[in-house]
Amino acid sequence: MHIQRLVLYDYRNIEKVVIDPDPEFNVLWGNNAQGKTNFLEGIYLLGNLRSFRSSRNEELIRHNTPGSRIAGDLICQGVRRRIELAISVAGKSAKVDGKEVKKAGLFMGYLRPVLFSPEEVGLIKGYPAGRRALLDRAVYQAEPSYLERAQQYERSLRQRNQLLREGRNEPEIAPWTEQLINAGARIRFDRQCYLERLLPLLRETYRNITGGHEEADLHYLASANDEEGFRQSLRRELAKQHQRERDIGQTLAGPHRDDPLFLVEGRPLRMFGSQGQQRSYMLAFKTAQIMDLEKQIGESPVLLLDDMTGELDRQRQGFFFRFLLERRGQVFITTTDIQPLQKEGLQHARFFRVSQGTIQEDSR
Repeated sequence: MHIQRLVLYDYRNIEKVVIDPDPEFNVLWGNNAQGKTNFLEGIYLLGNLRSFRSSRNEELIRHNTPGSRIAGDLICQGVRRRIELAISVAGKSAKVDGKEVKKAGLFMGYLRPVLFSPEEVGLIKGYPAGRRALLDRAVYQAEPSYLERAQQYERSLRQRNQLLREGRNEPEIAPWTEQLINAGARIRFDRQCYLERLLPLLRETYRNITGGHEEADLHYLASANDEEGFRQSLRRELAKQHQRERDIGQTLAGPHRDDPLFLVEGRPLRMFGSQGQQRSYMLAFKTAQIMDLEKQIGESPVLLLDDMTGELDRQRQGFFFRFLLERRGQVFITTTDIQPLQKEGLQHARFFRVSQGTIQEDSR
C-alpha cells in the first residue's frame, strides 16, 4: 500500500499542492507553523474521514474559500485506486474511482494511515476518552466495519440518554436499552479480540525498546470471553445503575465509559509513569499496531510521523529507525531539522521543503 500522487486544494493554509511521494521514505521539513502537520493531517483524513486535531469542518478549509478537496492515487492490494474527499462546512463527501461512497466503512479500507504524534503521548495521562479513542482507532483501522458498529452504539446511547432526561417510563426506554446492550457487547468483544492479537506484540516491542529492563501490559475488561457473555455483563451493569441513571438522566454503563489501563511494571502508567516511559509505551503501541495491520491486510500501512525526533530520545529514535528501515512501507516524516534523520540512514529519502503552505521537492 502506498500513495503515488497526493493533491490538496484549499486545505487549511494550503492553496494547492500536488506531489508524487517516494514509495518508501518522505521527509517534510521546515520551520514550525508552515503546514507540515497540515499535510500529514490531509493524508490521515483521506484514510479515516476524520482529523486527529479537529472535529470542525470549517477549521479544515482555507480562509475565504467554500471548501477543500483532498485526492490520492494509490496502490492497494496491487490495484490502482483514486480516492477523493471533499470538505464543506456542511459535511464531507467521498469518492472511490469517481463513484460516490455513502458508507464510511466502504471508503476506509483503501488507505489505512497509522499516526505517531506528540499529542498522542499525552493521552496516556489524560482523560479516559482519549485512551478509548486511541484503542478504537486501532481497531477500526484493522477492521473498518467496526466504525459502523461504533456509530450504531452512539445512536442508541444518544436516544436512551434523551429518554432518561425526559423521565420517560420503562417500556419506552427498554427497546433502546436492548439495542445499546447488543451494540455495546459487540464493541467490547471487538476491542478484546483486537487486544488479544496486539498484546504479545506490544509486550515484545516494549522489551526491545527498554533493553529488556521493563515490562508493559494493557488491561481491558475481563468480564466475558464471548459476545453473549458481554451482553449479560452489560445487562447486569445497567441494572445496578438503574436508579442513578434515573436520577441524573444519563447512561452510566457501557463501552463509552470503559478505561483501558496502560501498565509498566504492573503499575498504571497514567499515575506512576515517567515521560520517558509514556513515550516508550506509545512507541511500542504504534509499532505493534503496524505489525498487526501488516498481518491482517497482507501489506504495510502508510505511516505518519509528526515531529517524532522532538519526542524521542536517541535510544528510542534508534530503535524506531531500525524498525522503519527493516520494513518496506511508505513513511511520511515531518521535522524542523533533517540532520538527525540523515544520520540514522535516511539519505535516500525524498525531501520536501515546506514554507507558508507550499511544498517543494528539495533535491539532495
